[in-house]
Amino acid sequence: MRRMLGIVLGAALALAILAGIERMAHGLYPAAFDAAALSRSMAAVPLAAQLIIACAWLAAGFGGPWLALRVSDWRWAGWIIALLLITGNVLTLTALAHPLWLQAAAIALPLAGAGLAWRAHHKPYKGEPLLG
Repeated sequence: MRRMLGIVLGAALALAILAGIERMAHGLYPAAFDAAALSRSMAAVPLAAQLIIACAWLAAGFGGPWLALRVSDWRWAGWIIALLLITGNVLTLTALAHPLWLQAAAIALPLAGAGLAWRAHHKPYKGEPLLG
């Protein structure tokens, strides 16, 4: 049960991180994310906005897996969250043309974030009592 809860909470956090950072990018570059610009391709979006989106993939790839690992204490939970993020990214890539570097980042950054989360995860955390 803890494994499932960890995956659900990790996925929810990863999506919240993605949505929050993407909302910030849309706020900073509103004209870049209008329907006309996006219908041409993601290459029409300024590089700074593309970098913010790439950072969102890394942050979500770290935050979601970290929470999933923290709750479930099951090493595969983080990788499942990373695979869910990659699946969503690939679906986005098929719907909208992205520059090659952003295509690679869509796969590599969630994996890198999950790897960082896996390395950062250790129990017990400082100040946490040992349970059972």
